[in-house]
Amino acid sequence: MQKLVEVRKRAATVRSIRSVASTMATVASAKLSRTRERAAGMRVYAERMREVIRRQQAAAAELGVDLVGLSPFLQPRAEVRRVLLLHVSGDRGMCGAYNSAIDRIAGAFICERRADGVEVSAIAKGLKGAKFLHRRTEATLLDAAGWPKAGVTTDELDALSTRLSAAFMSGEADEVWCTYTRFYSPMRRYPTLVRLLPLTFESAAGTTASQPGAKARRWFYEPDLPTVVTELMGIFLRLQVEDVLLESYASEQGARMITMEEATERADRSLQELTVAYNRLRRELITSDLIGVLFASSLREDERSLDGGEA
Repeated sequence: MQKLVEVRKRAATVRSIRSVASTMATVASAKLSRTRERAAGMRVYAERMREVIRRQQAAAAELGVDLVGLSPFLQPRAEVRRVLLLHVSGDRGMCGAYNSAIDRIAGAFICERRADGVEVSAIAKGLKGAKFLHRRTEATLLDAAGWPKAGVTTDELDALSTRLSAAFMSGEADEVWCTYTRFYSPMRRYPTLVRLLPLTFESAAGTTASQPGAKARRWFYEPDLPTVVTELMGIFLRLQVEDVLLESYASEQGARMITMEEATERADRSLQELTVAYNRLRRELITSDLIGVLFASSLREDERSLDGGEA
């Protein structure tokens, strides 16, 4: 009887775990769906922005002007002494190796830069990453923030992009890097290290304005070309930050969805095994009770027969 009660309690515990895992998988799937829609629209906008910048780069090249000299966002430093790292992770676990994978990339980057004599400071987006930077690395943690319930918000994007651009423009950081997880599908996620500042763009040689025989366009800038280019660079930096956050948030939700679905399947298998074990123990208990009843009945019949024979 004791074993039967233990199996029943264990089955109830597994049912509770399965319910939690199934609910978390459903919630993660819904969040992933919304984030993927936003990310898809943002990619189209970012590609159009790159096209605009490439056209301006080609038009400036026709005039013998290099865009690098027009905007501080594009100007590399002669010597890199200070680096700012934006480390994007999750707030909690239950998402497989999502957090540990990106933490390894960030840890290796920090160790490599410090070995080169570069001072590394960090901004953590995600409480798991903040704990890792604080306990496992020697980087100076400037700021740490968790994820709001809404995921990636406009106010957060504005504040973070302004913080990164201000650090680069003021000389607080000679370069700004980011470690995040790039999302391809719920099963394919790749930890990635990318440089955010200074900005770099591919050559404008393939654009229409720079091709031989193409009709050159005449551009008019108000108030002037450096101001317009700097404004475009600021917008593009914000797009990069939005891409990083959306990709990371989608990767976390995809990892959690897959992990919780696997946990649900394992719970189903455990429940099936426990049900079989419970039924077997119950049959054994019923069988032993029946044997006891039959044995007691046979004893009473023997006693009656003995009493009749003596009479």
